[in-house]
Amino acid sequence: MYGANLATIPQGVDGQKVLEEMRRRVFSSDGPAPGSPEANIPYLRSEHMLVRFLIARQWDVEKAAAMLREHFKWLADSKMSILLQDPFPEEAHIKKYYPQAYHGTDKFGRPLYIERLGAMDMPRLLQATTPERLLEYISASCELQIRRRLPACSLMKGEVVDKSLNIMDLDGLGFRMVTHSTARRVTLEVVKILQNHYPECAGRTIIINAPKVFSIAWSFVKPMLDDKTVAKISIFGTDREAYSAALLELVDPDQLPALFGGTCICNDKDKLSCMRCVKGPWGDEAIRSILDREPLEEIMTPAGCRRYHEQLMKRELDHQQEQQQDQQQGQQPDVALGGANAVEPGMASAEPEAIPTPDIACAAEQTSVVANLAPASSSTLPLAIAQARGEDEEEEEDTGAADGQDKKKKKKKKKAK
Repeated sequence: MYGANLATIPQGVDGQKVLEEMRRRVFSSDGPAPGSPEANIPYLRSEHMLVRFLIARQWDVEKAAAMLREHFKWLADSKMSILLQDPFPEEAHIKKYYPQAYHGTDKFGRPLYIERLGAMDMPRLLQATTPERLLEYISASCELQIRRRLPACSLMKGEVVDKSLNIMDLDGLGFRMVTHSTARRVTLEVVKILQNHYPECAGRTIIINAPKVFSIAWSFVKPMLDDKTVAKISIFGTDREAYSAALLELVDPDQLPALFGGTCICNDKDKLSCMRCVKGPWGDEAIRSILDREPLEEIMTPAGCRRYHEQLMKRELDHQQEQQQDQQQGQQPDVALGGANAVEPGMASAEPEAIPTPDIACAAEQTSVVANLAPASSSTLPLAIAQARGEDEEEEEDTGAADGQDKKKKKKKKKAK
């Protein structure tokens, strides 16, 4: 155990002893069902996972074990292992009428989650999906937060990052939306999912543009939240200057969308483009490679994420040094090579490709954020290998054809002589 987690242990409770008891239980009857996909995921029994649920239940072993047991059952019943590979083809429609996105990080390295609840249009949303399918989409996104986004942020920072900063924009929220029966049912189900299955994942929640009608929605949501969660919530009205100032205390301007007082406009044209683009450590190829390759239960430890962070920084430094060397060589005439490879005096060589810098440049707009975040599937590897082999064979054929043409030319020259 480490960091702020130690401060959550009640006085008189032996945290290490409680943790050991939890570990014993999840490897027996309180763990994932034998033979289930969850039984093959070591992270689900890791210290980081167990401590989250212990904190949620004030380090009461019986309550925390019961909560975990229900969580493992929920993962199996919801077929989470299948959902994580689902491309969700209706995602573009969902994001259009239920705008939400993970965009950048705050000053603590936490992922920034933005939800424009006031712009939600439930009738149109239900034209292309169902409440059940919408809940599946949200559940998969929550699980990807645990298995991909938070670990990615930890790798980038070099410290364990296991909470997010949430922005709830209520601009446009009206009486019709607040009283819509399906919207209320989905909202309550989402709150249950977050409370029961993803505890201790929210660092702060900033609610902005809260209209007067918000008090109605808050009246049926607040009773479902525990006191700790309510204490993390700050509510602002429509005073843009006030809520922008509060957000900029937590988020650098280039990470915060211009829509909320920052400077980021992902496509440089449309302020809403930040809700459609991938911006954050979870979109970096080098980080995703580590997440695909290394054990999650090791990444989410202080020593593990620090070690992999150092590897990332070394790789970045090596790339920068290679770029500098290439630029220096390109600026000087290469007399030794001569011919077509020589650089004429005064001619600059082509600039090397820029290395993607996480959290600075926004990735291209994505049609399926969930699919792009999902762990690499082994089923796609044979196809990739086959394609690579096909390219090699084509190169060999081309080379062979070129050799054949050269031989024919040589024969013609001999006959001419």
